[in-house]
Amino acid sequence: MNQVRELGLQTTECGEDAVQRDGLPQKRSICSHRCWNEISLLSYERGREVKYELLNKPFKIGNVELRNRFVMLPMTIEKTDNYHVGDDLVDFYEQRAKGGAALIELGSCYVCDVFDTHPKYHTTTGAVGVWDDCFIPGLTRTAEVCHKHGAKLAAQLQLCYEWRATGEDELHSYAPSKDVVSGPFVGMPEREFTKEELAIVVKQYGEAALRCKKAGIDIIEIHAGIGYMVMRFISKYSNHRTDEYGGSTENRCRLLTEIIDEIHKTCGDDMPILIRYSADDLMPGGQRVEDLKEVIECVEKHGVDAWSIQAGFHEAPRPVANQLVPEGEFIYLSKEAKKYTTLPCFPGTRINHLDVCEKILADGSGDAAGMARHWIAEPEIGIKVAEGRSEEVRPCIVCSRCLDNIFIGKPCKCSVNPNVYFSQYGLPADHQVTGEEAEKKILIVGAGPAGLEAARNLKMRGFKNVTVVDQKKKPCGLLNLAQVLNEELPPMVDWYNNEIKRLGIDVRCNTKVDVNYLKDFGADEVILAVGPETTSPDVPGKDRKNVIDSHALKELVEGKGTPGKGFMWGLSCFGMGILGAPLGLMQWGLGTHLLVKKRMAVIGGGFAGIEVASSMNEGREVTVIESAKKAGAEIGIIDKNPELRKLKKEGVKILTLTKVKAYTDEGVLCEDAEGKEFTVPADTIITGTTMIDNTDLYDEAKGVLGEEHLHLIGNASPHTNWEGVAANDPYGTPEFKRLLEAIRDGYLVAMQM
Repeated sequence: MNQVRELGLQTTECGEDAVQRDGLPQKRSICSHRCWNEISLLSYERGREVKYELLNKPFKIGNVELRNRFVMLPMTIEKTDNYHVGDDLVDFYEQRAKGGAALIELGSCYVCDVFDTHPKYHTTTGAVGVWDDCFIPGLTRTAEVCHKHGAKLAAQLQLCYEWRATGEDELHSYAPSKDVVSGPFVGMPEREFTKEELAIVVKQYGEAALRCKKAGIDIIEIHAGIGYMVMRFISKYSNHRTDEYGGSTENRCRLLTEIIDEIHKTCGDDMPILIRYSADDLMPGGQRVEDLKEVIECVEKHGVDAWSIQAGFHEAPRPVANQLVPEGEFIYLSKEAKKYTTLPCFPGTRINHLDVCEKILADGSGDAAGMARHWIAEPEIGIKVAEGRSEEVRPCIVCSRCLDNIFIGKPCKCSVNPNVYFSQYGLPADHQVTGEEAEKKILIVGAGPAGLEAARNLKMRGFKNVTVVDQKKKPCGLLNLAQVLNEELPPMVDWYNNEIKRLGIDVRCNTKVDVNYLKDFGADEVILAVGPETTSPDVPGKDRKNVIDSHALKELVEGKGTPGKGFMWGLSCFGMGILGAPLGLMQWGLGTHLLVKKRMAVIGGGFAGIEVASSMNEGREVTVIESAKKAGAEIGIIDKNPELRKLKKEGVKILTLTKVKAYTDEGVLCEDAEGKEFTVPADTIITGTTMIDNTDLYDEAKGVLGEEHLHLIGNASPHTNWEGVAANDPYGTPEFKRLLEAIRDGYLVAMQM
């Protein structure tokens, strides 16, 4: 108890609802007047270790008190209704407020009428409008649900640089300077802002801020980062003006400081202002960390309350937030900013793990931890950390699927948290079962992602008798193989194994299932998540010793030998079987030249092939052979070009419009687009496999058990479609481009049972 006192936490009286967790009554964070600090006290009293103590300490931005150091950064998640806040968006933010976020940033909030204003703008339809009083009710609802659960709400005011005139006007993109063409998202001639237009923009910011204040929003954030308009004025790269808005740091910051002054004028000095700023925009001749001191001094003279420091620019030649970027690479920018300001300051670029968040506070790099996509994957980060349940925090795998959807105007989708996209089905807590329903006997065949996700959601709904069977030696299915190639996946495997233990899911491995087994088990509901069948393309030489397909890799992970692959391969399979295929051993075996020789050819330049080439090219000569015109099929728009550029830089050869004719002792016999044959030298050839719908058990079982209580899900299914999901919606069909999309089916079947 003294440890808690030392953290500055105080106990107060509160009327929380009592819930059961782990069989013990416990106060929960669902009360309307949440007493956050009591959570940590309860954790200590029950013997739970609060691992991340610094993250639980409160702090302030201006006059706003925040219960911990978790800041949920702004995201445009494409859940608005014609720029209006609706039920879906309110629910999204309420989950995260209930889940323990201290500050939730509502983004993006556009200050200008995208339909009828001067200048005329066009931007993403998923943004939140704040240019008219008609938006205040939706903003008010959002603020109220955040406050109900103890979170504070900031509105990120923004002027997007991607806009175009109406149909009868010439197509342009507004900018500080007409001689700097917009990047890949626009790519059109620039129209330089006039001073008269800038005065209109400044006024629009002030009016928008006032609407936010009337709605009960606690903090105003001005987006001055990553290439949006305010940043384009600040950056030496994009601002070549010679008037009072260009040249010196003070002039380039003038648009920002005028906006700050206008917000003070409309809202008063009691409205805290947070500045989100790219301390290094990564552009040639742009803003660098050396410019921080001058920018901070210039801006703070006008009265601001905190800094959110990030990196990047939309046109930047390198990524800042995907898997290619080492986690925490840009934290140093925030630490540097803290040298020149006494205000709260925190980083917010490529941060996804709690250890990194705690380190930020421990080494003085920031006063809070700003994360975005991890709050998509896990809405209860804050509460789980405070209650000493950090092992229950669902990992974010940094797959960029959320951003991929947003950038093409589709609602946000998460590979590991299906509720984000399918929010209409709710959460397990919304659909609790009791009595006879809870006693139903449920059998799940398959302990891969689909089966385990179904099991955990069913258990959380209150179903007591949930059994998972699998013929493999351990749960998690193909995730066990995928984690060898993708360093973001081991935490996912660990998390599922922890969920099995936490929820008491009965998982029986080494169990072969047929129709008789299903009949004898006597389940009320049977879920078949058996995964697909696989086959290799019929290429001459496919059974050669130097040819390894994903089936062979899967058997290596399972400790099974593959005939004809040589002594070392067989020995490795035997060792894997004896030792239980530990991750480190698998990575060592495939990462050295022990099993995969120096010259490697990868057949197929889609998502899987590129991932193999990327993870196994160190110290090897790697060639990717793709029959299509371009490589990178199935890779999202956020990752595709950076990943391909990275491979090229690392010396990986990518051959397109190339057919595979045969596998030989020398390597891969190929044919180019003109019909000319040539050989790609290779000691090891990694081939892909084709997934085939695996419906045999289902087809046989439905004649015995009937179809009403028999469910075929995941990669095994050719026809799964769910109520409320349009048949022509790509997210309602079983075209699984990535392994983890099977999680969707597990969630949906569990929520509708």
